[in-house]
Amino acid sequence: MSDYFSSVTAVNDSANLSCRGIEDGLADVVANIGSYACQVERCVGILLQRFVYTDSDRCSPKATRLALGILKVFGRQMSDGGEIATQRAISGLLKLANTSYLSSENDSSMSYASDICSNALTCVANAMLLNPECRAYAAEHQCIDTIVDILGAAGNDSTLSFLCARCLFLSLNTIECAQYCVEQHRLQDVLGQTANIFLNHDDVSTSGKFSSQQVLTEILKAAMGLCGYALKWIHADKISSEKKLVLDDSFPPDKAVDFILLLKVALDTLDKAPLEDHHLASSTKQAVAIVMNFSTIEPQAIRDVWLPKGHMWKHVDTIFGLFKDIVYHVVDTFSDDNNLPSAIADTYQAELTPLMLVLVRLVSEHPDVREHLFYKVYPKDAIDFAVLPENRPGMAAKLVRLMRSPDSGPFSVSTITGDLLLALLGNDIRQFILTVGYGNAAGYMVARHIEIPADIIEQVRESSSESGAVNPVTGRYWSQEDTNQELANMTDEEKEREAERLFVLFERLNKTGIIKTANPVRAAAESGRFEELDDCD
Repeated sequence: MSDYFSSVTAVNDSANLSCRGIEDGLADVVANIGSYACQVERCVGILLQRFVYTDSDRCSPKATRLALGILKVFGRQMSDGGEIATQRAISGLLKLANTSYLSSENDSSMSYASDICSNALTCVANAMLLNPECRAYAAEHQCIDTIVDILGAAGNDSTLSFLCARCLFLSLNTIECAQYCVEQHRLQDVLGQTANIFLNHDDVSTSGKFSSQQVLTEILKAAMGLCGYALKWIHADKISSEKKLVLDDSFPPDKAVDFILLLKVALDTLDKAPLEDHHLASSTKQAVAIVMNFSTIEPQAIRDVWLPKGHMWKHVDTIFGLFKDIVYHVVDTFSDDNNLPSAIADTYQAELTPLMLVLVRLVSEHPDVREHLFYKVYPKDAIDFAVLPENRPGMAAKLVRLMRSPDSGPFSVSTITGDLLLALLGNDIRQFILTVGYGNAAGYMVARHIEIPADIIEQVRESSSESGAVNPVTGRYWSQEDTNQELANMTDEEKEREAERLFVLFERLNKTGIIKTANPVRAAAESGRFEELDDCD
């Protein structure tokens, strides 16, 4: 018996092939799949024509499963998805997946139906990955209808749930698609219910080839995409008036309740997913991105999800705990301040910034949360003004060191760290400067265009000789200042780094107009009081 493709070519009419002949021919192709590397496009065309566009060779579930399994393998070998990435193929594959899975009537046919469905969905997902232009085809209403229906019926089948979520994530790329999914399917609830299945079950109690965490991550990715485009739809008036949608835009109160199940699932994911070697798990990253879209104060139903009665600090402490663990690891691992910016930018920016934005919102919107977290950062009676703020023990000093990083974009880690510290201190800029020291705060204040309070400048002039007075520039008691001794203890390389940091700081301050004075570092260099170090020193 020859292989299927040879048989079809020979008779030119599959009606002359028996069902057994089709099954055996396809099985022979599977056994020798590597030998078709030079015929992939031709073979894909035959399979699509005889199993997807028509049912001419769909003589049995077994034959259909074999054919789509081959199609799945061939689809990965074409750089642009080939014919599988066409509108006709994607629509046909999803229709076949739907009819096979949702029409199966008993357990004996369900195994074949599940495999046919998963193979068809895999072909579609791979085509969208290889050829992004074809994602618009899967976003058409009838295709979305099919994917959502299969996801709703998949239950604890991890393979189908993962693939449906992947297809939704890739196809949810327009405002119109998100609006249709919300209005016609309440997709946010379908995703939330499916996420709950895999959040609350271990791999033993689910079926399929993907782990519960893999499925949960993919579901939350689709939910994140849905939230993002739904926000653009809801805030369409801002977009039409050329106002940019900013990162802290959230669902208005009347719409937030419609997405409340996603908020619950996302917060529960944060509570249950542990850190992985001081990094957020993939599902946790998606969960943080989702909760960023919600206010924490209104309506009351949303507030009660954030701060549940009887367990008010449950989610707050979880989010702060994740943030604290990463901060300690980053600052302790990259103890040299010069290494912090690159370490953050390369690895931790995408994890720290969203966590801090959520914390800033909680602290800003809830006085009780601010007090609760303030004492986690600044334990009672633990602020030792005899020590520089960046050298004190505990979380506060590590945040000051993060804030000192020279990267000062509006959503950089250093700038958002400053936002968090300022919010914890009640947005009192004078107290902020005294607590962290103006030398540490200056870069942040420049980035946020915050002016120096006049009484702070006056305090520098008047209180330097007072016992117990704090130097607002350093954040330490005047009595502890011994600049000459500190300089004597610094290496030449440390002096050069500090001079470079001060030079950049003064240039930025002058450029923004916050201060107008000669740059002392530039003046020292020009007068010859600083010597350039050789590379070998």
